[in-house]
Amino acid sequence: MKKSWILSLIILTSACSKDFIPVNFQIEGAKNAVIVRIDGEHTVPWDTIEVINNKLKINLPLDSTLKTFYYFIFDSGASLRIGLEPGDNIKGSINAIESLTVYELNGSSLSEQLHALYEPVLKSSQIIDSLDKYRAISKNDTGIDLLSMEKRHYTALESRYFQHKNEIIEIMAKDSSSLSNVFGFFQKVADVPLFSNKEDDRVNFNLFGDAIIKRHPYHPLARIFILEKNRILEKNNLVK
Repeated sequence: MKKSWILSLIILTSACSKDFIPVNFQIEGAKNAVIVRIDGEHTVPWDTIEVINNKLKINLPLDSTLKTFYYFIFDSGASLRIGLEPGDNIKGSINAIESLTVYELNGSSLSEQLHALYEPVLKSSQIIDSLDKYRAISKNDTGIDLLSMEKRHYTALESRYFQHKNEIIEIMAKDSSSLSNVFGFFQKVADVPLFSNKEDDRVNFNLFGDAIIKRHPYHPLARIFILEKNRILEKNNLVK
């Protein structure tokens, strides 16, 4: 009888563990993290976990979709997203000293795609910060032609905008049906959306939107993406 009870407990524990994904991060610059689950258009506070000896370890549950996204917000101001699927085992390192998070991870295709989509964001943010600092310093320099400087500033921003956009399209094309791509579509550079109601964006919206909804027809993120895509493209139709 005792052996039967122990066996049942082992089976139950094993079955439950499949619904939880281990996440292990080596972290610099943060003492704790607020973890929020992304449920479609809603976010649900999940837990606050302490970073102990520069390590964050937690088993995060999958929701019924089996493709679950979480947002980590560190007390330093740094943040990152991860996506979970059955069989994932996430390990990585995070520099959370500043709000521009620098990190590496593996063990999850959704999370690795999110990281790839984040790299252009990091690069653009660093370039814009550098440009803004130079711009601020130059305004106090009487030997600099401010009009020429503003033109160069705008040209540099415009160049980075299109580089960023092309990088995102290239990354999404490597796995066009990945749910992580939803987050790529709503990125901005200097508060300007990468994708809008322009005619050339219609191709990308339809290409990736069709791939995402075909593979994940019932996932809340996919449905929200399609609704938002239709809303943006309808603006284009109203303008015509």
